[in-house]
Formats: sequence, C-alpha cells, structure tokens
Amino acid sequence: MRIKVNPKYSQLKPFLENLHQNFDKEGKSIYKGRNEIRVFEYKGLKLNVKSFKIPHLINKIAYAYLRGSKAKHSFEYAMKIRACGAETPEPIANIEIFKNGLFNRSYYISIHQDYDFTIRDLIGFDFPDKENILRQFAVFTYEKLHKNNIHHLDYSRGNILITRLENQQYDFSIVDINRMRFEKMDYIKGLRNFAQIWASDNELEIIAREYAKINNRNEEEATRLLIEFDKKHKENIERKKKFKKRLKSSK
Repeated sequence: MRIKVNPKYSQLKPFLENLHQNFDKEGKSIYKGRNEIRVFEYKGLKLNVKSFKIPHLINKIAYAYLRGSKAKHSFEYAMKIRACGAETPEPIANIEIFKNGLFNRSYYISIHQDYDFTIRDLIGFDFPDKENILRQFAVFTYEKLHKNNIHHLDYSRGNILITRLENQQYDFSIVDINRMRFEKMDYIKGLRNFAQIWASDNELEIIAREYAKINNRNEEEATRLLIEFDKKHKENIERKKKFKKRLKSSK
C-alpha cells in the first residue's frame, strides 16, 4: 500500500490505512459505474472517496512503474489547482494498492462538497436564470482556469459543480480531474474547451459571446468557432461509438 496525504489531514491516517478493507462495507455509495464513489463520515468530516476500477495488465505495469495512477494524478492536480486559486474539493489523500508487484486498485479521497446543481442540469432545459449562469460559467472558466494555465481535458457537463450564492451569483468547482494539463491556454484553445459540454447552438452562443467579451474578441466570430468546435467534437464521439459497436458485433 502506498499512501500520500495532505499534511493538513495527517490525523486521518488510521482511516486511510483501513480504507481498502472497509470501502465495500462502510460508507454510502452515491455513484457506481466504471468507478465508485462513497461518502464516509470520520472525526466530524464528510469524506468523498472515489475508487477507480482495477486496470488491465498494461496499465497495472504503467501505473506501478511509469506514470502513476488516476488517483495519484487526482490528488496532485487538486493540490495544484487550489494553489492556483481555482476551486475543486479539498484533497485529503490518494491510496495505491499493489498485488504481486503490480498495481491493483486506487482511491482518491477529498472533502465531500455539497452543491446545488451541475451544468448537466441546465443544458437542454428551461432552467431558472440560465443565461446568467452560463455567462458566469464562461467568466469562471477564463478567470480561474485558463488564465492560470489549467486545461481540464474532461470538461463535461457533470464535472462542473455549481452552488447558488446571493444576488444571482454562483460559485463553480471542478471535479473528475485526473485528466488535466497545466499549459498556456490561448484564446482558441480556451474557446474549444467548451465544446465538451454538448450544448445547443443557442447555449454555446451565450458562452462564446461572454468568453469573447472578456478576451476583447469578436463575439460573432467566437460564436461561429465554438459551434464549429462543438460539431466536430460530437462527430468524433459518434464515430468512436460506431467503431466500438462494430468491434463488439465482430467478436
């Protein structure tokens, strides 16, 4: 077992050392798919624990000796994101389990963050104060992420948590952060980042115009570009789905 802990939460070491044995028996499961997320309460803290699926053989070797696990990346990236002044749930630790010299399983532990809704809840729906939220989302993305050279490679609907504040203001936080790059985000790359939220042309236009405005760029051109990026993204996803479907049918 290999554990890396945020020094602020060193008192949680006993919980972390026993987590692998207790994960399936304790806590409350709030998501179960390819990975599983469970919420635990320990010493007055609400802890969010993400268990990543056991990888295939090649990644068992890679995660053990070459590039580190998704849990390790999540922890390290969260520390860096928060140091930049952007929001993601506060990281506590990552745990990596090894078996017979190979990587086996990993966990990423953070403070559980309550929120009101995600971008998924408003895209495609008649949602209260929707235009204002999308404009603030564009500003958050630029001011907190892109200006700080943070490139979320899985910037999809469910990975942006939103909390209502007073006076029609909103707080944004990013999750599912094991796929990140810390690199210069020029205007075009930043605009392209929004294509992953799978929005309608009208919704993309609201975001594009606000992003162009804060970058002192042409709003019409930004709208055209983002809709074009969105179309290509959707075509790529559909192409991959069809390819996987053909592979399954050929077996």
